[in-house]
Amino acid sequence: MIGKRRNLRFFGIFVLVMFFSLSALAQQRSSSSPRLQFQNRGAQYYIGAEDELLIKVNIWGFVKLPGQYLVPSDTDLISLISYAGGPLEQARINKVKLIRTMGTNSGERVIEVNVKKFLETGDMSLNPQLMPNDTIIVHATTYHWVLKGLDFVAKLGSITYFAYFAIRMFEGR
Repeated sequence: MIGKRRNLRFFGIFVLVMFFSLSALAQQRSSSSPRLQFQNRGAQYYIGAEDELLIKVNIWGFVKLPGQYLVPSDTDLISLISYAGGPLEQARINKVKLIRTMGTNSGERVIEVNVKKFLETGDMSLNPQLMPNDTIIVHATTYHWVLKGLDFVAKLGSITYFAYFAIRMFEGR
């Protein structure tokens, strides 16, 4: 009887740990979505080492090295993606978002760029010039999110499988 109680207590602790782990994972995924906040950061242009005019831009999402970059003022979208190591395999390059701040009182403008079409046609009108404080967001493909969902279901299934047999074992069947 004491052994059974100890096993049930162990099983209860195991279930709580798994529940909180899954809750933390879900909270991390929901809090990792980008929040767009724009504020006046002072000067928008910088002078580089060789008296080159530089601007700050951001690139987020499915590129090899996301982050903030100080790039030449004549940088275009494709060049920035290249600076960031290129798109990842799961990147949805047919709908890249460029968020452009229009000034302190003007708000922002979202431009959707089809990088895939640019790569197919070479049409330079599909490759916008970047402006200071532009933010580029490269989203994931639907296939990526389906795989993530299936991975989650598989892990949940493994936990359920283990829990089912642990309960059966504790009941003595």
